[in-house]
Amino acid sequence: MKNSLHKTARWSALAVAMGVMSILSVQSQATINWPGGTGDPSKPSKSYKEGYNAGLEDCIEMPKDCGVLLEDVVANPGWGETEPNDHMAAADRLLLNRFYKGNSLDKFDKDWYYVGATKPNQNLVISFLGDQADYTNTAGWVVEVRDRNGNVLAAFDSTTSGPGNVYRNGDKEEDIVDPSEPILAKTPLSDAKIILVTLGNAGRYYISVASQEDKGEQRAYHIAAMISESDQISPNPDTNFFDTETEINDTQDAADPLRSNVHMFGTFGRKMVKWFTPSTPPEYELNYLYRNCDPMDVSTMPLGLDTCECDISNNPVVPPNPNTSDQTPAGACEATQVLVPGTGTDTGSWNYAYDYDNDWFEYRSEGNEQLHFEMCAKGNCDFARVHLRVIYINDAVVLINGPIQPGWSYDFGAVGPGTYFFELSPEPVDGPQVDPETGIHTVDDLTGPYNFLLRSTKLPPHGN
Repeated sequence: MKNSLHKTARWSALAVAMGVMSILSVQSQATINWPGGTGDPSKPSKSYKEGYNAGLEDCIEMPKDCGVLLEDVVANPGWGETEPNDHMAAADRLLLNRFYKGNSLDKFDKDWYYVGATKPNQNLVISFLGDQADYTNTAGWVVEVRDRNGNVLAAFDSTTSGPGNVYRNGDKEEDIVDPSEPILAKTPLSDAKIILVTLGNAGRYYISVASQEDKGEQRAYHIAAMISESDQISPNPDTNFFDTETEINDTQDAADPLRSNVHMFGTFGRKMVKWFTPSTPPEYELNYLYRNCDPMDVSTMPLGLDTCECDISNNPVVPPNPNTSDQTPAGACEATQVLVPGTGTDTGSWNYAYDYDNDWFEYRSEGNEQLHFEMCAKGNCDFARVHLRVIYINDAVVLINGPIQPGWSYDFGAVGPGTYFFELSPEPVDGPQVDPETGIHTVDDLTGPYNFLLRSTKLPPHGN
């Protein structure tokens, strides 16, 4: 296949028109091979002049239609990262349209770079290549783009899906090469990993490169960044992919607000609490015992019995007590004050138990809509179940009051406008039970992270 001077001139014209050649030519220490840069520029042919004029007309506006690739306008002057740059505070600046060389020392090495967006909704285009000895082997890294606060906006596997190296004049043996045509430099950039992220706001953005496990360990790579315009005109509010609870939100008055279709993340905690039980006086109860019967002396008990207790409903008392002087039924039993076993303490005691979180959230609805609540919708939860209570107008209306397990969801209607409260608390074990020794409720253990999603459908319920 023959590469014409006409197309070659167009590529050269594009580079000149974009001002890239004039900018990078000042770096005399670097060897830059530009498309169309060889040959005798003092003797341009007629075809070259025609191609140059044509390039000015169409290649600047439509470079892709001319077959212009990134290597036609980006130099490889040998710029590099400066170690250590393992944190965003030590990030290297990436000058646009220049390739930087970097390396991953080990699987824990993370290299940081930064670029600047001058206005909202600009495209960040990242080109990623492998080692200089094996450019097209880009697999083995994870490339992440973050905002100025370190929030991850996008993450990419560095493996490319490119079709192969750039095809140049004379690549194949059967190519007919005109000696008067310049031989274009062959570069591997069509097989680079190309990453495009639209940046919502103006300001600084960070790019990090880290080994994917140990695949990028002790390997070099090349990275370049470009900024271009996008057609996105919508504003980008200061928001995030999810929201989090803010402690302390253990009461209804401190409830965290919910937004529709935004995942809420939180953590259930517990703390050990103790309380002092003061000394208590002994307690007595009225029992009926055989007269002259001593509970500590078996010889005073009626024959066949091992207790002094008698039943006053029996008339006569059965069995009679031959050890008493009065064998009449009316006198066989008498009321006696008896100490209740286990009561009465001389000193107080300390008791310990877990106090679990009760997390509260609120959602304001315009009313007459269906709501969808899903537990653990965006990650795993370590607990078996949690108690969910949804109320409206301070317990006047209870919409949900029961257990919910990870993966479960509830759909319900919010008829009236106003604030709906959501409470998450430990689920009582098989119903509300009280430990007789401590006096506290027995509940499921509830600790660790959780998440849920509330979706406002804005669709009216049709129950009526």
